[in-house]
Amino acid sequence: MVRRVLLCLVCLVGSSAGLGVAQDSSVFVLPERTPAPAFSLPDLSGRPVSSEAFGGKIVILSFGATWCTTCTTELKSLENLQARFPKDLLVYFVAIDGRGEKDVKPFMEKNGHSLPTLIDPRMAVAREHGIRWIPVTLVVDRQGMVVGRAIGPREWDGKEALELVKSLMKR
Repeated sequence: MVRRVLLCLVCLVGSSAGLGVAQDSSVFVLPERTPAPAFSLPDLSGRPVSSEAFGGKIVILSFGATWCTTCTTELKSLENLQARFPKDLLVYFVAIDGRGEKDVKPFMEKNGHSLPTLIDPRMAVAREHGIRWIPVTLVVDRQGMVVGRAIGPREWDGKEALELVKSLMKR
């Protein structure tokens, strides 16, 4: 419960910077070069999704929660980004909601979101990836290296995101 309250406060502070999807710095993603830890998480149907299946693809992992307004403002733009690059890119919303699928599935259905979603209610995978607040989005290259980290909401279907993905596709 304390963890959820702290995360909620972080989301509220982040959302007070502006309404809608905004960027909290002039840098779209912070450059990084660390190996992405392997993981397996269930999707909304309960089927396990393993990061080993990501080989050769660029992967966007958006860590957030359905109760975090700042997190959910990104979902539509993440869906749009996935639609732009269906063969080379995998985009996932990694939901850390404490009740897992019981909260996440109805939220996604009610709001018409089709973004592939993984459930991490104990934040085990989030912690392995160094996630301490939300939203945080990781960009993983084709070799399984985290090459960027966006702290706070972003417009994932905007110019900066498209340029980032296109540059990773050339590698």
